[in-house]
Amino acid sequence: MESNRLISRFRNSIASQSIRRGLTLAIPFLIMGSFSLLFTNFPNDSYQIFIQECLNGSVIALLDTLYDISLGSLALILCITISLSYGLLAERDTFLLYPIVSVCSYLAFCGGLQAHEDYIFNAEWVFTAMCITLLSCILFRRTLKLSSRFDRLHTTGAEYLFNLSIQSLLPVILNLVFFAVAGYWLRTVWGSSNITNFGSYLFLKIFDSCSDNLLGILLYVIITHTLWFFGIHGTNTLEAVSRRLFEPNVTANQALLLAGSAPTEIFSKTFLDTFVFLGGCGCALGFIIALCLVSRKSHNRKIAYVALPSALFNISEIAVFGFPIIFNFTMAVPFILTPVVLTLVSFLATASGLVPVVSQSVDWTVPFLLSGYKATGSIAGSFLQLTNLLIGIVIYIPFIKRSEKNETAEFQRIVQSMEQDMADGEKSGVLPVFLSPKYPYNYYAKTLSLDLKNAIRRGQVEYFYQPQINAEGKLHGIEALLRWKHPVTGYIAPPVVCMLAYEGGFLNELSSYLLHLACRDARNLEPYLKNDLFLSVNISAKQMEENSFFSEAYEIFKSYHPERIHLVLEITERSAMVISDTLMVEMNSLQSKGVNFSLDDFGMGHNSILYLQEGIFNEVKLDGKLVSQLPGNERSGEIISGIIRMAESLNLRVQAEYVETKEQRDMLAKLGCSLYQGYYYSRPLPVGELTAFVDGEMEKKN
Repeated sequence: MESNRLISRFRNSIASQSIRRGLTLAIPFLIMGSFSLLFTNFPNDSYQIFIQECLNGSVIALLDTLYDISLGSLALILCITISLSYGLLAERDTFLLYPIVSVCSYLAFCGGLQAHEDYIFNAEWVFTAMCITLLSCILFRRTLKLSSRFDRLHTTGAEYLFNLSIQSLLPVILNLVFFAVAGYWLRTVWGSSNITNFGSYLFLKIFDSCSDNLLGILLYVIITHTLWFFGIHGTNTLEAVSRRLFEPNVTANQALLLAGSAPTEIFSKTFLDTFVFLGGCGCALGFIIALCLVSRKSHNRKIAYVALPSALFNISEIAVFGFPIIFNFTMAVPFILTPVVLTLVSFLATASGLVPVVSQSVDWTVPFLLSGYKATGSIAGSFLQLTNLLIGIVIYIPFIKRSEKNETAEFQRIVQSMEQDMADGEKSGVLPVFLSPKYPYNYYAKTLSLDLKNAIRRGQVEYFYQPQINAEGKLHGIEALLRWKHPVTGYIAPPVVCMLAYEGGFLNELSSYLLHLACRDARNLEPYLKNDLFLSVNISAKQMEENSFFSEAYEIFKSYHPERIHLVLEITERSAMVISDTLMVEMNSLQSKGVNFSLDDFGMGHNSILYLQEGIFNEVKLDGKLVSQLPGNERSGEIISGIIRMAESLNLRVQAEYVETKEQRDMLAKLGCSLYQGYYYSRPLPVGELTAFVDGEMEKKN
């Protein structure tokens, strides 16, 4: 339990979230760089001749440029994306300063661009760049808080941005001086500029005592994937180790072959790329195929389908960051275990002579199966790859199932918290702002908001319809009830859905989509109707605040040319509080055209009665609590009786919701209520079942 709490704290910390989000933002650049390298080095002689000569070498120059500014500048890209993510999480007002401060701090630590022969933003510097980025963000945030205490820095009347910049002056200077001094001290003490890239320097020292034996290569595999798991591009971070320890072995094997001897050096970079890193880090190809086979979540399967083509060329970022594996502790075991097992299997297969020793360097982007053949000169290399792939799939399957189960439980818990926050806000009148950076589940809310927007455009948001029955047992109307089934969390409460759409800026799109859906479903229902039907659609205060909402709703309704359908717009008492004089004019205009208005959740509050005397409502729906308490509470009966008498005097229909028993229905009928809606008659039905209901396939209860 304590370990779960610690893991949760770590995953939710600003540092880990900024790394995870920064890596996700970097995916387009990683993919572009990887494919630029692939198109440059695709292993086909005819293709290579063509690409080298195409437009006099301009295409190759373009691909080289794209690689240099993307994967070739990975340290710079991650410096920006991670610090930007950190700034958005920490200080919304000053978030733009974080990437500037981080890049400058990194340059200060390295002594500038000219102090090194190497390009300090290439992939080998990723570990160092990420460490300096996080440290600079943490230091800048703390010094920024300290400087905010000095009121003398504030200039009254000056622009907001000017005051913000002046307030940041001291933190920026302290940051840059600190990292410049730290970098200079390291270079002076060690007497070498190489120490500045302490990531590469550290790992070279670790592997100095390891020769190119099984222990050394297992250590390399474990460290590489541990770094990957924590969001650090392990393969590139250990590039210097790979070049020094493993790369010369292929050349040595080639020399032995030329001398007429058998190659002896099993381990090499090509050995790892070909037999261990299938699909990229962690045997990503095995992971993706396992995801396709056993995933129950549509979004995960979609990630797998999208990632599969690139994984065939050993580009793994989409799968690793999209699922994600990064910081997913359930997936840590298979992610590190799989390459270790594949290293051992490949070593045994090669050492036993079942597969020839790698004697040909093969670029890491050479596709699966072809790379095994080219590296060994034998089809046995391809068979070993296929065997390793199957092993990887088998290892990943149980962990994918467990990870999805944990993911679902966590997401459902968060959505339940959001629904509770929304319910509490509706009671108190202070609604939560889900997309605000201050909301604790802000990132999940943004995910849901984007998912909802896409679900609308794909027609995945539905209406269920609950029948409304009159005293004669005939169908009076149907209420359209919003249903959105998220692929991970299941159905989400309609108030949360509407709020996400409002905050996301697409409430108009949702409203239009839902009105079209309800009108289309009702129009398709008309051939089955024996009498006219009232179609009730709920609208929120936020919808009413949108310009021309009522007139647009009417135009949508009329565009379906209804003959026996009558539109009823349901408004809750709380929503009715925002009805202005202008809205009242619009509502009266729609009433004259045949549109009905219903006041939902009606009680005996003073405001409720005021709304009724304005004459803009045609119907009241009794508060569900009054109906549910009716059998055992005499006062509920008295209140309902009073509402019914008042409604009759104002020529209003009265409808009761939450009618769940015959006793409730009979008591309501005795009090004079003749319209009922609830589980006693029917649960909310999808449109297909509603058609069967209307067509007479239900058992009438009277």
